[in-house]
Amino acid sequence: MSTRSAAPATSEHLRFLHTVASLYHLEGQTQAEIAEALGVSRTKVLRALQEARAVGIVQISVVDPSGTDEALAHELVAAFGLESAVVVAGHPDDAVFTRRRVGAAAARYLDDTLPDDATLGLGWGRTLFEVTQALQSERRRTLRVVPLMGGLGQVAASFQVHDMARAVCERLGGSWTPFFLPGIVDDGETHAALLGSADAASVRDAWSALDVALFGIGDVDLSRELQMLFAAYLNDDVRDRMRRSGVVGDVCMRFLRADGSGVDDALEHVLAIELDALRRAPRKVAVACGAEKATAILAALRGDLVDVLVTDVAAARALLRAGGGRPKEARP
Repeated sequence: MSTRSAAPATSEHLRFLHTVASLYHLEGQTQAEIAEALGVSRTKVLRALQEARAVGIVQISVVDPSGTDEALAHELVAAFGLESAVVVAGHPDDAVFTRRRVGAAAARYLDDTLPDDATLGLGWGRTLFEVTQALQSERRRTLRVVPLMGGLGQVAASFQVHDMARAVCERLGGSWTPFFLPGIVDDGETHAALLGSADAASVRDAWSALDVALFGIGDVDLSRELQMLFAAYLNDDVRDRMRRSGVVGDVCMRFLRADGSGVDDALEHVLAIELDALRRAPRKVAVACGAEKATAILAALRGDLVDVLVTDVAAARALLRAGGGRPKEARP
């Protein structure tokens, strides 16, 4: 009895398998919707999905949501003098997935380490927003949550610091201190008047008594996202000034050069915690991910602004390739 091997798939057939697999796994279409769109039977779609797995077009991986890369974490601690680091696997093509994984890891870290009666300073950012959404705890705390900056109007939920402060208290317990002032104002006179207000004084007092500061790190490359966020403030003069100053990132709207030094005049009239005050917090927890963030994260490390880093594998590897630990003394 003779056997006949299957004929190799043509390039056209492989493209068909890829199209079906992409529509199903990446775009979330049903088998029936795919069949109708491509003018084939549902049975043919089902067989195509099975074949796509068999030939390796579709590769299934199962990720442990609580898994961490301990070896990379130890390397970060050793390289940058950190108190601790948490590193999780992200996805190279799915930034949302990566932010959610890092956010969940940071939430677990906080639940394990945050004192019941701590004063927690809270920044903003997309990854930090995922932290607040992932928080959960079996015990109720008596936290005091303090925004580290004023707010901005008409921005995404991940930059609404007051909403995130409220979410932390709802999930962990405690109360939050409002800081209902704009994060950026137009002129020095208004800025001085707001800083002298009773509301600002109360929050600034709380900043000096922080137990933990939790914040994201911005990657300032004057990208489309940054320009949208600061559209009313990033005029040509500000952009030029930032470029000349060598700005690479920000923490709580306080801008940094690659060596970790602050740039005071990058964006004027900001109502947010100053870098020196942030450095004095006993524990500074930064959450940031993605290899593209490495330069900004490195600046924050060199500026003595991070004690604990929660990040992903791609960013951790990029940081270690960049090398160069943070200085022994805080930079201005």
